[in-house]
Amino acid sequence: MADPDEMILAGSTPTHSNPIDALHSRTCFVLAVDSLLLTFFFYTFFGELAFIPGVFFLAVWSSYKSKSEWAYWFVPLIIGLLTVGFCLLMVLNVYQLLVSLNITTLIFILILGYAIFSSVRFIRIHFHPVYRMGYSGESLYNDGVKLAKGEMLAACPSCLAVLAINPMLLSPSDICPHCNSRLVLSGEEE
Repeated sequence: MADPDEMILAGSTPTHSNPIDALHSRTCFVLAVDSLLLTFFFYTFFGELAFIPGVFFLAVWSSYKSKSEWAYWFVPLIIGLLTVGFCLLMVLNVYQLLVSLNITTLIFILILGYAIFSSVRFIRIHFHPVYRMGYSGESLYNDGVKLAKGEMLAACPSCLAVLAINPMLLSPSDICPHCNSRLVLSGEEE
């Protein structure tokens, strides 16, 4: 069996040695862009007072990048704050589109829709137990677990809980002890 540090999560590309670190890197980039946008927004309305939230966003970004525990939940809050702003801006632009049909407004609405969709995905990542484990440095592979002959570690397809299973004994009726979903997906469920 390969070293757990060399394993690649199913569905990910082997360009990074750890897919959680790659996801963390992308989230850091999104946080930096969102922080700049929010700081610019505060500067537009409050002038020089934007320095205060700007310094806070910089501290959160720096701490999140180095995986400090205190910064973890500030990231979905910051991304969520900008997402609410995007939603309000999109509502205003939908109203503008209804008043005067303008292709530029329609394109801007589509861009905002994609930004909202992407932001919600980055927020949801923080609630996923595997991402939390990777962020905190916990092992995803239970290094100290002794497996019986024929057993292997596998993730539940629904909740991604890591389970010790014997693939030769797995049947379509087996369920995950964590989420009660089927461990073997039929063709319709995939």
